[in-house]
Amino acid sequence: MEKIEKIRDFDDQIFEEFKKYFLKLHKSNFSKKFPKTLHISNLFTTSTNFIKNSIFDCSETDDLFGVKILFRSLIEHYLRFQYVNFNWIKSKSDDSSEKYIQFTQAKEILDQIKSSMTARKQTNSKFEMPSWQQIFDDIPSLKKFTKKEIEIESVKYTYKNIIKTLKEIDKNSETGTTFWGNLIIEYSKLSAFVHGGAGAHNQMIIFNNEMKRMDEYARICGLAYQMAATVKLLTLIMIIQTDKKEFEEHYLALDKLIKKVNQI
Repeated sequence: MEKIEKIRDFDDQIFEEFKKYFLKLHKSNFSKKFPKTLHISNLFTTSTNFIKNSIFDCSETDDLFGVKILFRSLIEHYLRFQYVNFNWIKSKSDDSSEKYIQFTQAKEILDQIKSSMTARKQTNSKFEMPSWQQIFDDIPSLKKFTKKEIEIESVKYTYKNIIKTLKEIDKNSETGTTFWGNLIIEYSKLSAFVHGGAGAHNQMIIFNNEMKRMDEYARICGLAYQMAATVKLLTLIMIIQTDKKEFEEHYLALDKLIKKVNQI
């Protein structure tokens, strides 16, 4: 647990730095020019931070299943943020962020409608697809799109298609030799813990050894720390494109703290 305590100490320092600049974000030029991108970045800053803290807590209570399930969730939140960040870097506009907000929400509503239809068809084979009006009620801005356009665009925001886009960042990620590749492979392996696969139970047997389990907790906590902090760091990289003088010092401080975990 000594390694996890050190990681928590570094994480506390990250949080102290975060408090110094967070309130300034909404007064920045970036906030005025790219409000939707900043909004999504703040949402992922919050979600990755909560998941990371839960990973720390589960590690300290020796809850391997909890750690593994949470780590899979953290990977997906992290990769989705990277997708938003990557698209902003390419476009330098709020358009891609607006589409992300619109169509990920539309995808969730579509999935709920289809699940409802599947459940109803169990008892009524003639049950028809309910009205799309729910989507338009919840997201009025989508009224300018056809049903087909919404379905096609929504598919772009599935995990698999997000990964395809992110591979533009690292063409070698398929080999599994890079950070991207390793994350994608780990995400797949962790599926067993979420879905009750045999691999999860096999892992529990492998990690029956306490020393191995402690090493695994330290490894995942280190990665969780870096990933949650990187969301903050990449947000600052976007911010300093318009507000360098105000935020550069915070970026440099976070960058230094993130690298400290490699010294443990």
